[in-house]
Amino acid sequence: MSGTMTNRRRTKKYSSPGTLLLFLGPALFVIVLLRVWPVFQGVFIAFTSWDGIRDPVFNGLDNFTRMLSDPVLLTALGNTSKILVLAPIWILGPLLLAAVIQDRIPGASFFKIAYVLPVLVSPVVIGVLFVIILGPEGPLNTALRGVGLGFLANNWTVDTNLVMWIVAGMVIWSSFGLGVLLFTAALASVDESLYEAARIDGANWGQRFRYVTLPSVRGVTEYWTVMVVIMAFSSAIVLGYAFSQGGPGYASTTVDLFIYNQAFRYGAPGYATAVGITLFLLLGILLLVFLRLSRRRGESMFDDSGTPL
Repeated sequence: MSGTMTNRRRTKKYSSPGTLLLFLGPALFVIVLLRVWPVFQGVFIAFTSWDGIRDPVFNGLDNFTRMLSDPVLLTALGNTSKILVLAPIWILGPLLLAAVIQDRIPGASFFKIAYVLPVLVSPVVIGVLFVIILGPEGPLNTALRGVGLGFLANNWTVDTNLVMWIVAGMVIWSSFGLGVLLFTAALASVDESLYEAARIDGANWGQRFRYVTLPSVRGVTEYWTVMVVIMAFSSAIVLGYAFSQGGPGYASTTVDLFIYNQAFRYGAPGYATAVGITLFLLLGILLLVFLRLSRRRGESMFDDSGTPL
């Protein structure tokens, strides 16, 4: 009895506001200083004209109205949309590959490692590697000429019609293995009896994938979709800069690279911050709508007992 009372006194002592503040205070201070304060500071800077050196000058909504008529920003948005066009491949490709690997094909472990390796490579290295491969005298053109397809050889890195699609492919390829890893882990937790029951009922591979796999990994699919959208707007900067520096002209300039250029090359951090905040709000709204619609569709895929329809 006395031991219980002693433990209660200790619990009460260590749960007092002063003790909690003592333990949490330093961590909260660092979080506020490095995470919360920059957000408020960024909102303020977005409404100013600032070159990063002199005192910022309040300019109201000028930075936001400027976005509506900035041709370079509109070009960057168009380039980023090309990455989003390939999002279905980016989302479903890893899932399909993980489902095939999960069927215990020969060499499954090798494929798991092979597809994850690009995730471990620096984006700068990937960008330079593709510059070498796709150069005028690179391995790709050399191979095309060697098999009699020299007419297909091209200076890929400066072709304004193709360079952005190449950057989009690089972004997807460099993160494809991460999706495979996520879906492989998710499929490993699916009850094998569901697949056995589907086989007994005569379901082929496609039917098992549609009626067992997809509903079982719906949560991971939602998470990966959100990650894909975020990466589409934030992962192309290093790859695109290392591959083509956003060129030729602005042919491969994406939104994240545009924000970087405005802030650090052209001395307009106020305008860059306004673009970043606007992009953040738009993405937040789009993702909330997607999650709401996905949740409703997910609920319609199951009956009241939780069984897939």
